[in-house]
Amino acid sequence: MRHSWVFIPFVFLLFSCAGKLLLFTAEHPDLSAILAKAKRTQMGFTSIKARARVSIKSPQGKIVFDQVATVVRPEFLRVSVFAPFGEMLARVVSDGESVRMKTNWEELIFENPEDFRLSYLYPGLPPQLGVEDIVNFLLGGSPFAIPQKSYSVRTGEKEGEIVFVFSGSTPLQVTVDFPRNFITRVEGTLSDGEKAKIEFSLLKRIDSDTYFPRNLLFETADYSLNVNYDENLRVNSKTDISFFRSAQEP
Repeated sequence: MRHSWVFIPFVFLLFSCAGKLLLFTAEHPDLSAILAKAKRTQMGFTSIKARARVSIKSPQGKIVFDQVATVVRPEFLRVSVFAPFGEMLARVVSDGESVRMKTNWEELIFENPEDFRLSYLYPGLPPQLGVEDIVNFLLGGSPFAIPQKSYSVRTGEKEGEIVFVFSGSTPLQVTVDFPRNFITRVEGTLSDGEKAKIEFSLLKRIDSDTYFPRNLLFETADYSLNVNYDENLRVNSKTDISFFRSAQEP
């Protein structure tokens, strides 16, 4: 406990300077540990089964639909999209080796998962994003690689938020909800140069000290994808991989 006198001023400084750049930057060990722990937590989510209300906004207008999704890292995916009165509009199934997409008017098979783009399912989504990206997003992750060093820090708008600002060749801003150990916002630039923001909110306690977001947002200047999970979502439950090898109803 001989170093506790160092930690107490650190906590006071961290949470009493809302909106201001903190007086230290770079490799403070406590801050580095906070960021590393939050990254490990989010990558620790391996699967989810959930119903959700999905909203897409683009220059062409707004569409809202229900979806039922089961996803397992890294590329196992089964998403069914339904109209407001329950009619199934589309289903996408990825077994890690191929992707099958079935709609009311056609059925497509992509022998190489990399040939499938999420914009086929979510119109307007940046075309470079594929199956692994949506699996990661639906599990509370972002398409941006988050470094572990060379940052400055400040407190966020909400109590307990820490904002890590990376100003290298690819500027990035990462907000961590420190009490819940969760990355709630990531702002950066996609590979095509387009700026994007990921936000996770409505954190639900799924274990004694583990939280998972019920609301997911992917946003660019002209487009937004919002996924709002039902209360009964199941995280990290076991899933039979054969479930992804058939496009038929379960």
